[in-house]
Amino acid sequence: MKHPPAEPMRYRLDATLYGIRASIGHSFRSPTRDDIPLLGTLMWDAYRGTPDERDVGDGVPSATEEVRLTFEGEYGPFLPEASLVAEEGGRLVAAALVTVWRGVPLLAFVFTASSHTGRGLARRLIEAVMGALVGQGYDRLSLAVTGQNTRARALYESMGFVEVPVGSA
Repeated sequence: MKHPPAEPMRYRLDATLYGIRASIGHSFRSPTRDDIPLLGTLMWDAYRGTPDERDVGDGVPSATEEVRLTFEGEYGPFLPEASLVAEEGGRLVAAALVTVWRGVPLLAFVFTASSHTGRGLARRLIEAVMGALVGQGYDRLSLAVTGQNTRARALYESMGFVEVPVGSA
């Protein structure tokens, strides 16, 4: 009998925002509901073939649905003023979507177009998210990372995120 693949192990990482400047910088902007279809296409492009592909379903329609659910509060109230997108040549190339989960800002999704990986966009977006959150009075940012996504985990840890033991608030 064939068993379905096991759910990938996820880890919660938190970063304190002490010492972060309240500045967005760069040419980022907050996403709008009109961006949802474009964000879905971008998310699928970014996650396809990665350890997180199963999180966004099986194509652009399911990735777009994930973005829509994020905007609608499925993962806690959406924070458009702390969520950011990056554009190049009039098209979206990276995004960071932030919600509030159990009273703490959650970096629900961060993704970069496959054509733009390795350029530091995710790092700059997360830094800008952190600055925006400081400006809103928050002192912590939380996220979940798949254990197999070593590239993402290395980025987060280099930015001061640390693993939170299971059961921690």
